Amino acid sequence: MSDTCIIGAGPAGLATARALKARGLPYTHLERHTALGGLWDIDNPGSPMYESAHFISSRTLSGFSGYPMPDDYPDYPNHRQILAYLQGFASRYGLDEAITFGAEVTEVEPTGDGRWQVSRADGTVTEHAQVVAASGVQWFPTIPTLPGNYTGEVRHTVTYRSADELAGRRVLVVGAGNSGCDIACDAARSADHAVISLRRG
Repeated sequence: MSDTCIIGAGPAGLATARALKARGLPYTHLERHTALGGLWDIDNPGSPMYESAHFISSRTLSGFSGYPMPDDYPDYPNHRQILAYLQGFASRYGLDEAITFGAEVTEVEPTGDGRWQVSRADGTVTEHAQVVAASGVQWFPTIPTLPGNYTGEVRHTVTYRSADELAGRRVLVVGAGNSGCDIACDAARSADHAVISLRRG
């Protein structure tokens, strides 16, 4: 088959699908989860999404070309609104109809003649002219080795879902990336004691 295989139905995968479809180019769209949205779907196993998560850029300056976010969205939409926006985008352009859900890709290998072999968990193997890996970068947590004998619970943000999990606890958040700052704010409201640690000032 002389088509493009798109792996992942999050924002990048959907944008790629629309671009190919608009140009009349054939593609195969695979998504391991049972629904589209990528990490914006909090129910997607392994998603790092949590209840307090919001978009970090304004809705008026973000979104797909030709498909702005709804006027009734706040300046910084929450994760459920972003997921609804992605679902609306896919529906508007008929992209959802072409996605094969529950299709986990386990391996992509060059065939030696300029093509690509894509293997799925169910044993299906297909060949494609191109592969677009839009599978995201935040699915596999990296947990550092901590010196000393700390006996408390150590968690990565990928396992965090709600401020309720912090109630009655003493919490140290290490790092001030987007999720670190969000969770520190949650901890400030919910935990008995909350501290954030930064490598640099």
